[in-house]
Amino acid sequence: MLLITACGSQVPLRSGHVRTMEAGDTGKGMYYALPRSVVAIDVEITQTVSKPGPYAAYAERYLGLDEVIFFPNISYEISRVSINGYAEPDPEQIYFVEFPDEEEQNLYVSLTEEGLIASVNREFDNEDFQSGLSESTDYGYFGSDATFNYFIDTNLKEQIDTVIEHVRMDTITVQRQTLRRSWVEKGEELRASEVAEYILEIREKKFDLISGFQEINYSKEALEYMYSEMDKLESDYLDLFTGITASQTINYRFIHTPEKDRTDTRHTLFRFSQQEGVLPAHEDDGGVPVTIAYQRSHATDELDRKIRETSQEGRRSAAGFHYRIPEYTNLLIHTGNEKRAETRMQINQFGIVTSLPPGQSTIEFYPNTGSVKSIGELDGDKDDSN
Repeated sequence: MLLITACGSQVPLRSGHVRTMEAGDTGKGMYYALPRSVVAIDVEITQTVSKPGPYAAYAERYLGLDEVIFFPNISYEISRVSINGYAEPDPEQIYFVEFPDEEEQNLYVSLTEEGLIASVNREFDNEDFQSGLSESTDYGYFGSDATFNYFIDTNLKEQIDTVIEHVRMDTITVQRQTLRRSWVEKGEELRASEVAEYILEIREKKFDLISGFQEINYSKEALEYMYSEMDKLESDYLDLFTGITASQTINYRFIHTPEKDRTDTRHTLFRFSQQEGVLPAHEDDGGVPVTIAYQRSHATDELDRKIRETSQEGRRSAAGFHYRIPEYTNLLIHTGNEKRAETRMQINQFGIVTSLPPGQSTIEFYPNTGSVKSIGELDGDKDDSN
């Protein structure tokens, strides 16, 4: 907020675009900017990782399972798209307020931190102005949790071999048998059969639990707990045959600044591949383009023509404070030719910029759009705003 001692109580303040006032700029004044709309597209990508179980080849033989993962795979899917907007200073709409060099007078101007005009001769409540978006840091997690649990038995088995020796003593041949014990690594099929047998044992115990075969009179809570634990145990062992699938979400944010003279084309934000996920927009070889398009309402076109008719060569001379009249626009997000999201919002730069008459008024602006919220004439030291 600036409390400026300007001059000339009877001389109105004037403002003009910086390009038109450079030659006659006396340096006595201040700069302010009108906002432009920026579109933020938040995209949530779901990554799904599939890993085959170590005993997938024996799933049908020992357990009769047919829904089994045989090959590792990573796939991506666009699970959510949201569209938001915020305001930032428009580098094409910066204005200079010229203070007349006359008698002293007080001028109270409020600007936002970004330099956007908020109010003139009126206090501004900054809490009503939200110019940014909260950043998301939820990028999901995928790590060692998505692994197989091996805890059925040791990987070694005892092997007993019979060693036969023929010993010759004089004219007699004696056969001697010796048992030799050793530990060898189990084969994959043997391990798979052991796990399958254990799964069948778990199922049998679950059946005994719910059929009342147990002689102990368990409470309902105890039965539910034991059954759920055995169910989890069975699921862990089944994963060794069926494989496992784990998912995580990855959040992306893409920023696009609309341009009034480029609303007839789709603008590529990024490219998307189900095998590789999000790819840069300039990579034409892979993925489907994800685009943003604008459908203007053209609600301000007639007003723009009227203003141009009353100004010489479509440009006004230095006038009072400049402000914006935004225009509502439909925003559409497409994946290829498929529409994924749509919303309607005000786009400042699709509207028009005009000015108030030169004067010392009480003005309140909408900082997000640069349009006038209220205006009134000063009556001495008392503000009278409507």
